[in-house]
Amino acid sequence: MNTITIAHLSDIHYNPEDSSQISTLLKEKGLLVENLLPQCLETLKNRNPDIILITGDLTHEGNSSHYRYLKQQISSALPDVPILCTMGNHDIRGAFRQGFLKEPPSEDPYYSCLSIKGFRFVSLDSSYEKGLEGVLGDDALDYLEDILLRPAARGTILLMHHPVMEAARSMGLTMGSRFSRILKSGKITALFNGHVHGSYTGTVYGVPQFTSDSLKTGCDYLGNYLSYNDRAGYQLVTFDKKGDWNVERFLLHPKTEIYFKKKFD
Repeated sequence: MNTITIAHLSDIHYNPEDSSQISTLLKEKGLLVENLLPQCLETLKNRNPDIILITGDLTHEGNSSHYRYLKQQISSALPDVPILCTMGNHDIRGAFRQGFLKEPPSEDPYYSCLSIKGFRFVSLDSSYEKGLEGVLGDDALDYLEDILLRPAARGTILLMHHPVMEAARSMGLTMGSRFSRILKSGKITALFNGHVHGSYTGTVYGVPQFTSDSLKTGCDYLGNYLSYNDRAGYQLVTFDKKGDWNVERFLLHPKTEIYFKKKFD
């Protein structure tokens, strides 16, 4: 089977009205999502990805017009490329459904699934039961296990907002025994996530995990502190016909300026 190219974006946090400390500082430097997203999309147009994954926090508690703006920008640049999203702790599900999906608004957890080139992509809602901390409840795992009853030629790729990462502490996914068994089953090909505003690649029970930079701002772990900066990025992940993978990281601001530090308990 052919190589698949996956464009992985996360934590766009689009909301022009947001007046948080980090957003205000970014605005003062002109580092707006409205400027960064077109740069990202121009590169993606040249790389012709097979699918776009957005792993949560598309907006910063935005309304349907903010989600509509993101969908229009992405679809205009890459009209034939399917998009699959997962919800983050700053997403508003009703507004997402109305603005991005053009569906009736609902605050129910968001799950979705689609297949591309033999891979099955499954979006789970790790932000629904708690906010900063990630949890996959019984509803999410019931949805996943039902899907896994049906075979996928090249395996199943999971999307969720929270990474399985000890260094993330309270920002990571709480790993339950049921989800552990699923990851150990050999039915999961990869995990894609975001939330921590940094790029990390590793494995969880032998399953590769790809965590993307934020397209808005960076955050680094410095002992007991979180360091917020103006780094912004995204990545491309490719799987070849043998199943081997490669990650290309794209940084829009590789020389970062630290804005402030925050105690991390």
